[in-house]
Amino acid sequence: MEIIFKGALSHEMYEYLDLLRAGKRDTESYISTFRSLDEYMVKSKIKEKSLDEALVREWLNTLTVAETTRNYIISRIRKFSQYLTAIDIPACEPDLYRASSSYISYTFTDEEFGAIIAVADNFKASYTKTETAYIFPILLRMLYSCGLRVGEAVALQWQDVDLDTGVITIKKAKNNRQRRVPFSNSLRDLLSQYRCRRFSEYSDTEFLFGNSNRDGNPYLPGAFWYWFGKVIRKANISNERKEPFERCICPHTLRHYFAFKSFQKSVAEGRTLEETAPYLSTYLGHESFYGTEKYLTTDYTVYLDSQDIVEKATISVFPEVNFE
Repeated sequence: MEIIFKGALSHEMYEYLDLLRAGKRDTESYISTFRSLDEYMVKSKIKEKSLDEALVREWLNTLTVAETTRNYIISRIRKFSQYLTAIDIPACEPDLYRASSSYISYTFTDEEFGAIIAVADNFKASYTKTETAYIFPILLRMLYSCGLRVGEAVALQWQDVDLDTGVITIKKAKNNRQRRVPFSNSLRDLLSQYRCRRFSEYSDTEFLFGNSNRDGNPYLPGAFWYWFGKVIRKANISNERKEPFERCICPHTLRHYFAFKSFQKSVAEGRTLEETAPYLSTYLGHESFYGTEKYLTTDYTVYLDSQDIVEKATISVFPEVNFE
């Protein structure tokens, strides 16, 4: 479908989309945002090439979207405004909205995670070949140690893992946001042992978690989800929602656990959230820290002190904006 913009900034919108495509960035969300802004500018009969604060505020007030979606839209407009400023067109960078999200992530206690590891290391999945009993505990540790998404981890080939430097290159990432992920010496040792035991003669193009039933192609994420669910039950960890919007336990919970433990470690070493946020967001492959903030929101009473710090720090990162 042909994209048609008619407003005062239509030319600049086309140019910015071309820049995103040149950088192999996804443009679908920007097209949707630009279309809405362009329609508002045309309807409001705005002829001047500028993006002032009043215009942006009035346009945002016309949107009927969730608070989290509003912030994603604002984030795109902030980047577009930076581009406009760079080509000498007046533009404001609207503040992100301090959303009162009802999202509650599940965070394991240290005791729960210890129980998961113990069960995983002695668990045989009866529904498939016994190789999963060897492969999945390593995959579990990689998800926790590196904060990877399941899809990112199962897609890894040995050419993506540098055991000499301890760095993983994530090529198949969400929103095409490729990144490099350092990992610990302990995980490096485990991966070295795993490679020697499972791959007597390995190729760089082989998958780390290849399934012999699929001609060496990687396990599907759903297989690990199924195995992980059985481990959770065997570890006697309840998977019932305590709150309406609480996330149930799933492999993605390991990514939340990684983020929260990373934050705790930073606090213990004397670093503020403002200092940690850019690095943690980049490490996780998030477009902005707003996505990372949700990972640090938990109802676990064992983490109350850390949660107070998170809430105080994120207020300064995302000051509340009144759009009335």
